[in-house]
Amino acid sequence: MKNQKEERNYTTEITMRASAVDVFSALSEKINLWWGETDTPVSKVGDVFTIVFGEACWTFKIMTYTPHSKLTWVCIGGVPDFNAEWIGNQLHWSIEEQGDTTKVRFLQIGLTPNMNCYDVCASTWDKFIMISLKSFVETGKAESF
Repeated sequence: MKNQKEERNYTTEITMRASAVDVFSALSEKINLWWGETDTPVSKVGDVFTIVFGEACWTFKIMTYTPHSKLTWVCIGGVPDFNAEWIGNQLHWSIEEQGDTTKVRFLQIGLTPNMNCYDVCASTWDKFIMISLKSFVETGKAESF
């Protein structure tokens, strides 16, 4: 029997003062403006993009693309080995407009506490989503941390 800690996937939720259109755009066409350097924006299921941080990178394939509502990325590559732990992980973004705000729920299936990178990855996601993405969709400029 696995312990509960091993099965808990990373998840977070945030409400932003922005439209679902703006949030979806940030998570598809403008990833490079709040997360990191990318080789291409995404606009449909099957698109592939790579995000680069110095010599490290991850490659993702778009599995779900429902404008202004849902995006799913699956990690199909990662270098170095620390990043390769993500291969096969599914990253789910759910977007729900609520009046003049939008709620974003993020779930990374596969990013669990038993992974070597969990502590670093979870705290970095917290910063990218809660600080950089939020700032970008609310002001048009990502806040660095």
